[in-house]
Amino acid sequence: MVERSSAYSEFAVGRGGEARENTRAAIAALGGMATFITPGDRVMIKPNVAWKRIAEQAATTNPDVIAELVVLCRDAGAAEVVVFDCPCDPGPATFRSSGIQAAVEAVGGKIAFPGKTEFTRVAFGGSLIKHWTVWDQLPKFDKVINAAIAKHHVQSRATCGMKNWYGILGGDRGLLHQNIHGSIVDLAGAIRPTLTVLDAQRVLMRNGPTGGSLGDVKQTRAVAAGLDPVAIDAWGIEQLEQRPEDVEFIALAEARGLGTRNWRSLRHKDVQAG
Repeated sequence: MVERSSAYSEFAVGRGGEARENTRAAIAALGGMATFITPGDRVMIKPNVAWKRIAEQAATTNPDVIAELVVLCRDAGAAEVVVFDCPCDPGPATFRSSGIQAAVEAVGGKIAFPGKTEFTRVAFGGSLIKHWTVWDQLPKFDKVINAAIAKHHVQSRATCGMKNWYGILGGDRGLLHQNIHGSIVDLAGAIRPTLTVLDAQRVLMRNGPTGGSLGDVKQTRAVAAGLDPVAIDAWGIEQLEQRPEDVEFIALAEARGLGTRNWRSLRHKDVQAG
């Protein structure tokens, strides 16, 4: 667990500014990136880059959110910062079209997406996911930041931070959609990030997870960050104008002791960044 002063928030939102401003404000309210990253750390940032979409379509994490996280990690002394996802569409195309590759490389970060052989089978110990393959480089990182986007999902109603862990998996991930809520919670129970950041600068309100129409996108201009993955997702679901209690994986995660849907009960701060 990260040692934290009670002066700082457990959950924070930066809003009203551009993506980098909002990200910086939210992390500062948590105590700053140096609270989480120590000099010499190898850091992996896991965005949602599943689809070949441009940033304005809100199907992928805002590239400026990711760029700012890279800068903050490097400023905190990280030895290496790698931005990784295993996209559904071809990896090179998704990283380029989303704008994430250019944004990350411009600030000194690295991009990674796996080849078909770069996976290793691990035990998850979940109720549904007993074993699965994951990117074989994942265990080599000291810290992992989940940097998802809040968007609609036709099967699970929403995809935010916990669902974002699908992107570390190999194999036929479509099989997990047969019980999507249970598999989301199994992943969240097995993978505990150093920090969760949720991009809600633009949110995809309908026709997710792939989207496509700009008419489905709402400008929210907010970025949340915190330590409780259930609280982060509950906040994201509210940005989608849904109720967390109507989303099955939230109740399952809460019952498993992974966090609380009541993010307002946490020590929280809302920062006007712009």
